[in-house]
Amino acid sequence: MSLVSLAEELRRQSGLLAKRDIRPAASVFNHVPFPHLGKPGRLGDDAALLPAQSGQLLMACEGMHPALVVEDPWFAGWSGVLVNLSDIAAMGGRPLAVVNSVWTAGPDSLQRLLEGMSSACDRFAVPMVGGHSNQQSPYEALSVAVLGVAEGPVLSARSASAGDELWLLVNRSGRFYRHYPFWDAATAASPGLLRSHLSLLPALAADGIVHAAKDISMGGLCGTAVMFAESCGSPITLELDAIERPDQVDEQAWLRCFPSFGYLLAVRPSMTGRLQRMLQGDPHLICCRIGSFGSGPCRVALQREGDQELLWDGSEGLTGFGCD
Repeated sequence: MSLVSLAEELRRQSGLLAKRDIRPAASVFNHVPFPHLGKPGRLGDDAALLPAQSGQLLMACEGMHPALVVEDPWFAGWSGVLVNLSDIAAMGGRPLAVVNSVWTAGPDSLQRLLEGMSSACDRFAVPMVGGHSNQQSPYEALSVAVLGVAEGPVLSARSASAGDELWLLVNRSGRFYRHYPFWDAATAASPGLLRSHLSLLPALAADGIVHAAKDISMGGLCGTAVMFAESCGSPITLELDAIERPDQVDEQAWLRCFPSFGYLLAVRPSMTGRLQRMLQGDPHLICCRIGSFGSGPCRVALQREGDQELLWDGSEGLTGFGCD
């Protein structure tokens, strides 16, 4: 084979052409996330170079629901970043950098996914440093991962114990996003407010006010309480009448929704005054005691006006990651 023919054949190979799928991401994300690292810190190498850290590292990953990726790719991209940042904050950490993997059938939905992720990264000031792009996929899919650092105490859900109080911390200033069970208090919020709220959990951990936490996930408040109980091995009683919610929001919808900023906190009774004083000046936040951690068999019970109903009896694990 002549040199001309060989070069032409190599130019046509699918492995080389597939690398063009990276171009849309290169057109959206900042190429120099950490300028002080110099040339090795620019994006485009085989892995991203991050600044050295002194704390303990945290990692989280989320795969977005396929229907959301297809129906609302911008919001799927936004949410893919947001939920990961929330997971790092729930452990008392600060996010360092985000990566993503995207599969689409073409450039249109890919662009919207990238724009959603880019918007969240810019608003929260956390860089996207790499990922994977495939525009020849028979389906649409998105996965996002984040690396963070805990420079102070780690808020492991396993640290909650009998005698702790269960507190709810959530941003009330939002609305339900379209027909989804998502309480969106983020897309219209200012970058300053988003970043301030994201830094609250590490601050509460550093001050010793909170020692265990869980980000309220797709399981909603009650489902997250079950995961909390499973992790720490202590029973939880949820006092339904104590759960504050925004005006005109239905109780069941509030208990089941996935808030953009919402956490369950384990707080020792001696620390509740400090918790309230620290957060009382923010009109956006609901911060209220909604239950307690007890002793005995691991379970979650709902309580209202003296009546009690078992939500989860603990006989079968929910996630399989228990306290043992």
